[in-house]
Amino acid sequence: MSTDSAGPRATAILIVTLALLCVAFWADCLVGPNAPLAAGFQAQMEPWASEADLPGTERQWSPLLWDGVAQFYPWRLLAARAMRDGELALWNPHQMCGYPFVGNGQSALFYPPNWLLAPVDVKWGFGLLAALHYALAAVLTALLCRALGLGYLPAAFAAIAFTFGGFMVTWTELPTLMNCAAWLPGALLGVVLIFKRSRWGVPVLGVSLAMTLLAGHLQIAAYVWAITAGYALGRVVWAAIKRRPTRIPALAAGVGIGLLLSAAQVLPSLELAANSPRGHGGPSEAGWQFHERVALQPAEWIAFLDPNAFGSPVTGDHQFTRYGITYPEHCGFVGVITLLLALSGLFFARTRHFAFFAVLAALCIHLAMAGPLAKYIYLYVPKIGLAGSFARMLSVFTFAVAMAAAFGLEGISARLRRWYEARSEAGAGTHRVSPATVVCAVALLVLAWELLPWAHGFLPRTRRENVYPVTPAIEALQRAPGRVLAVTPRQGWGMARVPGAVLPPNAASVYGYDSTSGYDSLMLTTYRAYLVRGEGAEVAPLVNGNMMLPERSVGPRQALMGLDTVLAHTRPHGAESPQEVTLASNHGRVGLYEVSPVFPRAFMLGEAEALQTDPDLALDDAVPARWQRLGTGLIRVGLPASSGGKTLCVTETFYPGWNAYVDGRAREVWPALDAFCGVSVRDGDAEVRLVFEPATVRVGCFLTLLGITTLAGIVAGRTVGPRRTLRRG
Repeated sequence: MSTDSAGPRATAILIVTLALLCVAFWADCLVGPNAPLAAGFQAQMEPWASEADLPGTERQWSPLLWDGVAQFYPWRLLAARAMRDGELALWNPHQMCGYPFVGNGQSALFYPPNWLLAPVDVKWGFGLLAALHYALAAVLTALLCRALGLGYLPAAFAAIAFTFGGFMVTWTELPTLMNCAAWLPGALLGVVLIFKRSRWGVPVLGVSLAMTLLAGHLQIAAYVWAITAGYALGRVVWAAIKRRPTRIPALAAGVGIGLLLSAAQVLPSLELAANSPRGHGGPSEAGWQFHERVALQPAEWIAFLDPNAFGSPVTGDHQFTRYGITYPEHCGFVGVITLLLALSGLFFARTRHFAFFAVLAALCIHLAMAGPLAKYIYLYVPKIGLAGSFARMLSVFTFAVAMAAAFGLEGISARLRRWYEARSEAGAGTHRVSPATVVCAVALLVLAWELLPWAHGFLPRTRRENVYPVTPAIEALQRAPGRVLAVTPRQGWGMARVPGAVLPPNAASVYGYDSTSGYDSLMLTTYRAYLVRGEGAEVAPLVNGNMMLPERSVGPRQALMGLDTVLAHTRPHGAESPQEVTLASNHGRVGLYEVSPVFPRAFMLGEAEALQTDPDLALDDAVPARWQRLGTGLIRVGLPASSGGKTLCVTETFYPGWNAYVDGRAREVWPALDAFCGVSVRDGDAEVRLVFEPATVRVGCFLTLLGITTLAGIVAGRTVGPRRTLRRG
């Protein structure tokens, strides 16, 4: 099909067709009973294994697939519930005695598509967001192809190859990575439109760059920004060589808008990184050895032709999972037809655009294999090499090779069109359908035959009612007056089999009870140190360092946390202390234990007692205060009489951003008892309100609003401008 043979109507048909394909692919989650979550693993964890009739799964244990259930579903549910209650969940009170939820970039609180979850069942909403981002990736890729002069069918080919290729499909369970990658074609489209002098260039570039940061995975966002910068630089150099406008001011405007729009999420994320053990890491020989160990190997290139060459989680025989390399980490499958067409571009599509995507694909393979350039980036580019395996460059590879294949298909089509037109002029062409169109259609059919069945079969589905079902033991935890600990042995976690878990650490966010454990991309240094001192051992398993799994439930530090309920296989560790542990009830293979005595959630202490670094306090030293949670980041405390000259201790984790208002007047919050919030009170004080409102959020929201205003001004100005010119003419 000629690139000029149809106009906006054909473009609209292309967009609608791609969107409908994505909707049809996710139909069983949109109009059926399923959710795109690998919740079948729950059937092997307590108390679900004993108390819930779950169907289970034959899939091989995959920590990455499980993360969608154990991390992302609880996070999205917490944010949606808060929005329904009219607040933004800046703080998560249910994990680790509370932590700054907004600082966890993968919470993606300010990512507009996630707001769609507020009015719907979040389990259904996961299917909605998956379909939306598949459609977004497909449409943006097709529009980029059209802007680069490709025909409609080659554009559709690239869109399908990227959207249903290895990265997008296998990382669907971890939506932040997929969501970030979906905006890559949009960022490049913005650059193309800027050089075409389109009024939409700056807005498209700015919004796409911002969305990659707001979507929540900074590693993939960094890749998108770097690729966009490289592409824009190439266009600038080419324009300078040809003595054409370099469009640098417009490019800078797009980058500026991207930074402003994303500030509300980026600034709190940087603040949490600075207060997290991961934020203080740096390059090391051991770190580089890790990258080499998990790098893509030459022998694995065969998986570009057959994604299941080394087994699959679906059939339970993926060979590398047991060695710590999960299936998604090395899946760059985009179909054999895609690779062949990309190679054909070397002969049929000798353009600078094809050269860019071909070189980009080769560069991504080099980085995924931990080549010399990857080592340089790891050592000298701050933080990018520390975020995760370089094999995740396959996110860019699948896009680049899909684009290269589209150029190859366009080159073949152009040759066929010229041959057909020459025959027609000679009177030999009698076919109503051009051979070029037939070749493109056949290529699309082969691509669909290769990708769609594989993609649909790989993605796990679970009936929505089987995702986090409520059992009698869980109901007991929900009634617990204090904090809860579900004891999962740290040594039980690994890559090869389902762990013997007693509820995943983030279950508290789903069921609404408060927990001392946690599962997060970033965790507070102070709280982790507090738990380590209380446990006498590291609390995060080495195989998965983003989980904190305390096992000790009795001790002075546990008492300070308000821990009063334990769900465990055996009698809780630490029962040899003076505190008492009693079995409240049996639930299948786990017992529900009650711990006593415990400190109240808010209490009064003398100044010296509150400042001591080893909080071995007796309960008699504390005077209880009336504690009430009014929101995720709002606590009200009624003070006892004669509390002047003392310190109010609230056992919520201290973090910059907590503000105290004593009878409506602001007062400082400071760290007390190593990890918690302290407020000095005076005679006559009656009520203290603790409000979590970080300065990074306030400044970030101001900058984001400034970005929205600037963007609106650019769009309005460029829309109105031509009309005024016409009137004057």
